[in-house]
Amino acid sequence: MTLAANGLPSPSTAWKEIPLAGEPALFKDFARDIVAYQKKDADKNGLLRGFHAKIHAGLMAEFQVLADLPEQARYGVFAEPRTFPAVVRFSNGDSHINPDTNHEPRGIAIKLIGVPGRKLLAGQEDAVTQDFLATSHSVTSTVRDVRQFIHFVKAKRLPRLLMFARMVFTLGPWQTWRILRAIDRTVLHSDVRSMATEEFSGTAPIKFGRYAVKFTVRPAQETAASTDRPLTNDFLREELADRLRKADLMFDFLVQFYVDDVHTPIEDTSVPWRPEDAPLLKVAQLRIPRCDLDDPESRKLSKKIDRLSFSPWHATEDHRPLGNVMRARRVAYEASAVLRDHRPEPTSIQL
Repeated sequence: MTLAANGLPSPSTAWKEIPLAGEPALFKDFARDIVAYQKKDADKNGLLRGFHAKIHAGLMAEFQVLADLPEQARYGVFAEPRTFPAVVRFSNGDSHINPDTNHEPRGIAIKLIGVPGRKLLAGQEDAVTQDFLATSHSVTSTVRDVRQFIHFVKAKRLPRLLMFARMVFTLGPWQTWRILRAIDRTVLHSDVRSMATEEFSGTAPIKFGRYAVKFTVRPAQETAASTDRPLTNDFLREELADRLRKADLMFDFLVQFYVDDVHTPIEDTSVPWRPEDAPLLKVAQLRIPRCDLDDPESRKLSKKIDRLSFSPWHATEDHRPLGNVMRARRVAYEASAVLRDHRPEPTSIQL
């Protein structure tokens, strides 16, 4: 690890991706499985997302890129200070629509609108959107690579004893114990009381021009703590509604730069990028204006946003997703979105 003059770790451009053996076939099979699960899980509302099925709210927002960023942070949408219109989707992480009392990851998906440059997905090269997806307490952060994630996803659909047996068979006893212990410490013991006070992580890295980063979406410092309220099936949406009736919601968007393969690996998502190894740098602020979530127009907007496709691959080359988990998401998310007959990428803030 190289240290800068101030004694902090210095960002490096020496990052690299190392594909797994047989990735194309592995990703194709994974996408096929996700589509099959979606068809099986379809409910009265139709086909659900492969992940993050339950929406809490879809909202208009503003994404303000900060001025006076250091040179290594001035790439892509962060090249110069400006404010992008955006839409935000808050969700639960499971592939089923569960009560909010269920212990599972929570997610935020941010779609910037008006982003210039050629986009990465075939057929969407001229899109004007850039997505950033982040979760709290992610299962992705417990697995070493996408093979382990795929085995976990398949096992999780089985009854508990069969799930454990399948994981031991496919992953081995040590990796099974390690993953389940990590999930128990994070996902199963995460008492999320408000989406507004939760910290979300991109979990897998993306490019940042010449550099590689992981990003975090964190509540702004002045955000009020959540208060005790009845834990209804939809209490996270209800809590959001209470907050947004009173004031704007503010989040900070921060990045950590790759420093070396040991402390900030690209392919192994189980290794946390610790702030002492890769300091957090605030590069933007997300503002969600106050509104009434129970207003008919707000409900209509949420439904429109829920019909959109969110993918880390809605991106320019400057923010290309990195690592095997992200490469798998490209195939799986695209297949899932096509199956759901998602809305086209917006060309303006008028959805």
